[in-house]
Amino acid sequence: MIEGTLVDLVPFEDDFALYLETWMNEEAWFRAHLWERREPHTEHDVKKYIERMEKDERGALIGFQAKNGDPIGAVIFDHEWPRVRKAEARFFAGDSRYEGSDEVLDALLMLVRYCFETRNLHRLDAVALPFDEVRLEHLRRAGFVHEGTLRQHIRWDGDYVDMEMFGLLDSEWPGYAAKVAGLDLQPSGLEPKPRPEKKDEKKDGAG
Repeated sequence: MIEGTLVDLVPFEDDFALYLETWMNEEAWFRAHLWERREPHTEHDVKKYIERMEKDERGALIGFQAKNGDPIGAVIFDHEWPRVRKAEARFFAGDSRYEGSDEVLDALLMLVRYCFETRNLHRLDAVALPFDEVRLEHLRRAGFVHEGTLRQHIRWDGDYVDMEMFGLLDSEWPGYAAKVAGLDLQPSGLEPKPRPEKKDEKKDGAG
């Protein structure tokens, strides 16, 4: 566990992975990955995705939770390019109650801290749909700079839409403590959701 101001980063171990089957079928997941297609992800799909990310030396899937232990979502760095020392940054709130919250912003800041201060990267890339105001605001508050627009770059809900490009350099990162000090992050104060049951637990209870 890596402790932040409002959230803690945690590995996607069995208990935390229970939430991902739901999260990978939520709108926030598709927006974070710019996936127009909405075929449901099955339990098998989720398991294979987690296994792939665990084996990926150029990326990682990291969960984040509120200080009360409530699982919120995930941050992802992917497609790390060692020669250039850059990677792609993604984040999403699997629990829609936290959409737009400072908890999600803190998780993004923690991802930036990990990439710059632990992995010694030089640059982070990030993208967002032009109408995803919540994601755009989080990127701006985290310090990402808007670097351009790819016009009609992907299809979304049957139409061609732009993709907004952002970047953040290690020289622009003041450090996690200094960044947080200027943001006045506030907790949402939400009550934790009940933990979902594992399928084998349901079987045991039925027996």
